[in-house]
Amino acid sequence: MTTKDSQFATGDTLTVTIDALATGGKALTRLDGMVIFMDRGLPGQTVEVKITKKKKRFAEAVMTKVITNALDQITPRCAHFGTCGGCLWQNMEYKKQLEWKKRFVSDSLSRIAGTQDLEIKDPIPSPDTFFYRNKMEFAFGEKQGNITLGMRRYATHNVVDLQECYLQTEHTVEILALVREFVNATPALTAYDATARHGYLRFLVIRETKHTNQCMVQIITGKDTTNSDSQHRAIRQLGQLLQERMNVTTFIHSLRTHTSQVAYGEKTYVVLGQKSLTEVLNFENGMRSLSLTSHADGFFQVNTDATARLYGTAIDLAELSGTEKVWDLYCGVGGLALAAAPNAKDVFAMELSPQAISSANENAQINNIENVRFVSGDVRSALKDEKSQPDVVFVDPPRSGMNAEVVELLMKRAPKRIIYVSCDPATQARDIATLSTKYTITAVQPVDLFPQTAHIENIVRLDLTD
Repeated sequence: MTTKDSQFATGDTLTVTIDALATGGKALTRLDGMVIFMDRGLPGQTVEVKITKKKKRFAEAVMTKVITNALDQITPRCAHFGTCGGCLWQNMEYKKQLEWKKRFVSDSLSRIAGTQDLEIKDPIPSPDTFFYRNKMEFAFGEKQGNITLGMRRYATHNVVDLQECYLQTEHTVEILALVREFVNATPALTAYDATARHGYLRFLVIRETKHTNQCMVQIITGKDTTNSDSQHRAIRQLGQLLQERMNVTTFIHSLRTHTSQVAYGEKTYVVLGQKSLTEVLNFENGMRSLSLTSHADGFFQVNTDATARLYGTAIDLAELSGTEKVWDLYCGVGGLALAAAPNAKDVFAMELSPQAISSANENAQINNIENVRFVSGDVRSALKDEKSQPDVVFVDPPRSGMNAEVVELLMKRAPKRIIYVSCDPATQARDIATLSTKYTITAVQPVDLFPQTAHIENIVRLDLTD
């Protein structure tokens, strides 16, 4: 519905009622055969939106005002909700969040992969819906002469100066407050301005373990532009303060000179403590626990206990008997490969990052697992050059999915079973559309690692067609 004639144009303001949610969390409404996608919102809300783009069959818009709430809408827990870009669905009951995530998986597989009448199991919920993240990235900014520290404002590069957050822990907010106080009391320190491309403080990354009581703080800055090295010296003082007052076990200083706004440094220095954190995955299906070490820039799933459910479910779906040769492509620090190893004859695992492979080898030693071989390199080279023939292959690629050449090479290898783990149902469905020429989907199990957001992990089991 709209209060304005449907012959709208870019720049127009409309009043519409949201009909549904699209994969990825965008809201949508339909108007005279045209779909209007909005940046956010809940089904049932009446909202005011501004049209930002109009194509032949669809338009895009940003919400400017909520006029009436949805009937099942709830009060968000955080005061920053709606401005901070960290959460999208705090105003939706968790049960409803899971229903929409299941629908996203179903829609992607049917629309992109062309599946019909496919049974999709209800998502396995996260053990915790708040305070579940083990890692958060925060940005520095500047407002009215003060240095701010927090998350990006929704759909912008501006920084929301966070006073509360329910995604990581209360300890995280305490660290933010102390860092904010320190940097504002230190005249030599300035916030990086992405537009002007100058300034010193860029990002603050906080990692916390759930089961080993460790905390790593990584500050990412530009070069010290003072003649006396006063900016770098101030950062070392900040690390000592965090160690003394916040029980920070590792403090890392990274330097970033590239102008792109990514929380990653080209050079990294361990100022205090150990170079890595060790976390424990406790499985619920009888598998033995895993201790996993990860360095500052290594990839580790952000929801520890839900990751144990994800990996445990993937192993269950693989139905390993102990005789299989297993491959794990995109293995990260080795969690899934090491979880599979006790139930397999041997495991070959590959990851592009040498640092991740270093952690994976360390993790094999920590867990006394000897039947896993980790290799650093491009997945395509493994599929071309690796001599062993896999019976079961686990794939857990980046959000962009597998390269088309990788999919084709994997099909030539023709393992009996593929367990495809993905954080993006759409790119997963795209790859499965190709794989389905030789494979049949025999199980689909979503697992929620990201409460209060529209993201969902999904596991698809594919068996080689007879």
